[in-house]
Amino acid sequence: MGSSDKKKKEKKKDFQKPKLKKVLPIMSDAYGPVRGRLLKLLQALPADEIRPHVEKIILYIRGAMTNISQEIKDDGLNYMEWLLDVAGDNLVSSAGCWVKPLKDFMSVLGWTIRVAPTVPGKSGWTSAPRTTFGAKKYGQSFPRQMSVLAKFLEYGFKPEMDRPWSSNDLFDSISRVPRTPDPFGYLGLFKPPRDEDGEVYRNREDRQDIFQKRFGEAVELGVEMAKKEGGAAGRAASVLDQVLRNGLGPYERGSRLDDDDEHLWNGYII
Repeated sequence: MGSSDKKKKEKKKDFQKPKLKKVLPIMSDAYGPVRGRLLKLLQALPADEIRPHVEKIILYIRGAMTNISQEIKDDGLNYMEWLLDVAGDNLVSSAGCWVKPLKDFMSVLGWTIRVAPTVPGKSGWTSAPRTTFGAKKYGQSFPRQMSVLAKFLEYGFKPEMDRPWSSNDLFDSISRVPRTPDPFGYLGLFKPPRDEDGEVYRNREDRQDIFQKRFGEAVELGVEMAKKEGGAAGRAASVLDQVLRNGLGPYERGSRLDDDDEHLWNGYII
């Protein structure tokens, strides 16, 4: 009887837990109070229940951030900030959770991104429409977008904890089962290789490399333009600039991502 009561309590407790796959689409709901209540609900959930699902959650957050409605875009930033608070380290090191959100930030900020020219003689620059400058109703959206981007980059550029090396590390790496998820996924032996946007960037150096290659120039130009505006935008741009200085510092672009060599090993398994 005691065992039966225990199972009923566990079943009732599990039933009362919100199902993420059912509530996540509400992030783009048309009604503001609904989105606000969803945020409060998510903030009440334990972080341990959120971390395993960051790849799924970020899909809905990105959808809200790039929604046609400015109010939903603003709430998308609130969701992004919440996810960074509870699982920031897990987020930036998960598949498709580094480059794709950065592309969304560039889109909503209206900052130019350099792309490979498809027609000879073209400049290869593209620009998303800037919807935040000069708008009275949404004047605070632009500084807010830069602030959340700064927080996202702060997690991505955070230095890893240094662990002193011991003589047992060599044998542990050979004889023990790896503790990281999909430790040999980079070999691409059992699944098709990921594209650059959906790749896993597990360490700081990899994230720095791809950021500098794809977004560094656009972000630097955007920050300088925002600083000249002054006010809230200028202050947010200064914070973002400081995050870039701290996160990149004396960083030098890795040779494996140089334009002349990045396709050198195409077709090989390294």
